[in-house]
Amino acid sequence: MHQADNLPKQHPDQRQEHPRPRGILPWESEEQIGSLLKLTSMSMRKRIEKALRPLGLTQQQGMTLRILLHNPGSTHSDLERILRIEKPSVTNLVSVMERRGWLVRKKDVQDARFKQIYLTPEGQELAGQIAETVDQAKTRMMEALSQEEMLLLKNLLKKLRKAWEEEPQEEQEP
Repeated sequence: MHQADNLPKQHPDQRQEHPRPRGILPWESEEQIGSLLKLTSMSMRKRIEKALRPLGLTQQQGMTLRILLHNPGSTHSDLERILRIEKPSVTNLVSVMERRGWLVRKKDVQDARFKQIYLTPEGQELAGQIAETVDQAKTRMMEALSQEEMLLLKNLLKKLRKAWEEEPQEEQEP
């Protein structure tokens, strides 16, 4: 006998008509700010990934190409900080992109322990194509908002980010 067999049978009229809203995790609601931010971010990433796919790129590879286009000679540490990913992920990302001929690593002239990363001509060409592709995808996403709404959203997100990233102040003893 299953445990469900021991439960009283509900009459169809007694069942809830509206199930509880579900979020990403079972205890979250899609109405919570954290869930909305995560879902929006996932949607944006999916849209950009789809736009970059014909170029043979992932979003992270595209971002890396754009970073290196504007910051030639960046190091692994720079990419870790900018992309907000861990060292092993940066190493793998750079290795894959190097094998594809999009970038090269060169020893830092001031400190040979560090390698600086530069785009190859093929990587530079690809980075140029990315800008237009990603801008088109972002424009389509942002058309849902007016200029005023966009400005308000940016300001609110900056405010939330600052509040979440700041360390809580410990209470001072009197």
